[in-house]
Amino acid sequence: MDSVPPAKLNRRNLDAHKGHFGRLLFIGGSRGMAGSIAMSAMAALRSGAGLVTVATPSSCLETVAGYHPAYTTVPLEEDQVGRLTPAPEGYFSELSLQYDVVGCGPGLSESLGAQEAVRQLISFSERSRVLDADALNVLAAMPDDLGHCLHRAGVIVLTPHPKEMERLTGVPSADRQGQIRAASLLSEATQAVWVLKGAPSVVVADGLLWTNDTGNPGMATGGSGDVLTGVITALIGQGMKAWDAARAGVWVHGRAGDLASKEHGYASLIATDLINYLSQAMREVEDR
Repeated sequence: MDSVPPAKLNRRNLDAHKGHFGRLLFIGGSRGMAGSIAMSAMAALRSGAGLVTVATPSSCLETVAGYHPAYTTVPLEEDQVGRLTPAPEGYFSELSLQYDVVGCGPGLSESLGAQEAVRQLISFSERSRVLDADALNVLAAMPDDLGHCLHRAGVIVLTPHPKEMERLTGVPSADRQGQIRAASLLSEATQAVWVLKGAPSVVVADGLLWTNDTGNPGMATGGSGDVLTGVITALIGQGMKAWDAARAGVWVHGRAGDLASKEHGYASLIATDLINYLSQAMREVEDR
């Protein structure tokens, strides 16, 4: 039996405009890691986002902008090695208010500025947020209890791979079931949705658990998770609840990987191949 997407996008009205499909902000990148956040933004565009902006250190701006002409960029203050410096209190909260959903983490680094950005985003609960990569590593290093941080965070999606989940919870990466139990306990008292990446990926939220059935070993390559961040963020921006967007995003991401592997095989599959096949995968979640 063919795999079936776990959630569908609503039909687009004929008089729709770009503002109807999500104003997205991505925060990330650092010198040498500009491609990470650029891939998230490109994946979001291909997943149906109406408007996409990338906030990134000034020295990364032109590199990030050069990946695609269809998103805009915002320069952020940086240190001498191209990483975020601490922004004024409330800066990221005020910036986020201009958008419907925020994705943060790919290529961000763990600088003092990155720590401040994540702290502000965790404290700001008026927009949905998707945290990945370095945003999760920063969150894991925060002095506050993780459950306390998430309890006050509002609607948030976290997308850790097993090692990131180990840093967040202390549960070893080899203990898959233990990590799933930890995510379940953390999600029961909060609005957090957990995407536990792996083979297969599992999505957990408030007593619910869903296991994905798309994807393949070729997707075990650098940048694959950055693409997933963009897909999930885009689906939330188009009106999906976080639980549905996380499941549908994981499914679409894996489906794109399966389609790409038919052309490239497993060994030669790279993250940008996933972006190239998102359009075919997305057609299967459109309610047309």
